[in-house]
Amino acid sequence: MAKAYKLPAPKPTAVAEPRVVSNTVKQRLNVTVRGDLIERARKAGLNISSVVEESLTERLRKAEGELWLTENAEAIAYHKARVEREGLWHKGLTPWY
Repeated sequence: MAKAYKLPAPKPTAVAEPRVVSNTVKQRLNVTVRGDLIERARKAGLNISSVVEESLTERLRKAEGELWLTENAEAIAYHKARVEREGLWHKGLTPWY
């Protein structure tokens, strides 16, 4: 009879955690969600509060990034025009340029 080998448990992969302010206090919030989604989430063992926080964090990151791009559009355009006009600062200093 062949010997059964026990495989080691897979190591968890590193996932970038959202930056959380250490003194953040959680607040209660009432939201309305379709009942079938709540039921499916519970069956899947999902923590609905965590899912909402992750989704909200990602949406805020995108919205704040778009706002930053809008607020800095003039400086970005100036930088792109300068690079187009003068080239990159390291041109000629690196072997691939």
